[in-house]
Amino acid sequence: MAATFNLNIVTPEKTVLSGDVTSVQVPSVEGSLGILAGHAPLLAELGVGECVVRLADGTTRQLVVAGGFLDVAKTKVSVLANTAEFDDEIDVSRAEASLIRARELLSSAESIDRTEIMESMRRAQARIRIAKSGNS
Repeated sequence: MAATFNLNIVTPEKTVLSGDVTSVQVPSVEGSLGILAGHAPLLAELGVGECVVRLADGTTRQLVVAGGFLDVAKTKVSVLANTAEFDDEIDVSRAEASLIRARELLSSAESIDRTEIMESMRRAQARIRIAKSGNS
């Protein structure tokens, strides 16, 4: 049996997941990070994308996370996300509508903050991808 560690995934609204896991993979602004038991301490800024959690019972859960921080301590890992949704909680039609709106904003406006719109597009794309992969 693989070694486990305590993982907490929280947003400003709620605790999304709390329990023992064997691994977690999260998107950081620098790329994807994989964490196993005994990982060196780490603090990283979260990006937008897929978070894959392998629970202690061997099952896997997929989430979309966007923004926040990852804190890896000796025996505990905390994902402090701005938003986090499990694949089965995602409303695909709403995510597709968000993606369409973001694309329209990008193509129609000239003096806009493209960073925020691109972030919205990445989040919508990740939500659609994860929801569809979890429902296949």
